[in-house]
Amino acid sequence: MLCIKDKVTWYSARSSFISRMVDAGNNPYVIAEMADNSLLTIYKHYYKNTRREGIKREMESIF
Repeated sequence: MLCIKDKVTWYSARSSFISRMVDAGNNPYVIAEMADNSLLTIYKHYYKNTRREGIKREMESIF
C-alpha cells in the first residue's frame, strides 16, 4: 500500500517521525516531549537528516 521496500519496525517508524518533525522545523524540545525522551536521546538514537540532498544543493549554490 505504501510501497515501502524496507522492513518497518516500531524503531524505524519512531525514527522517521522524529526526523521528519525536526526537519520540518518543529521545536525539538516539543518533539522530545512527545517521544517521551530527552533532546539528547532523540538526536543520538533516532534523528536522521532527511534533507541531505537539499542541503547539499543549497551549499553548492552558495559556493
